[in-house]
Amino acid sequence: MRITAKVDYAVRVCAELAAADPGEPVKGEALATAQDVPLNFLWSILGELRKAGIVRTQRGAHGGYHLAQPA
Repeated sequence: MRITAKVDYAVRVCAELAAADPGEPVKGEALATAQDVPLNFLWSILGELRKAGIVRTQRGAHGGYHLAQPA
């Protein structure tokens, strides 16, 4: 079975979000650095995950991404 880079990155990012503190959103830049994902590609992936209801976003200075459901 062949897994695309986009799916691989999405799973790795979701695992990173699952390992993060539940109350603390994770910045996109931190996710990109931790998983070695190109930032622009990551934003595209996170947008699709948000539309699918897998991740939620929080805007503002202390904003970022976190899982929509508890891990």
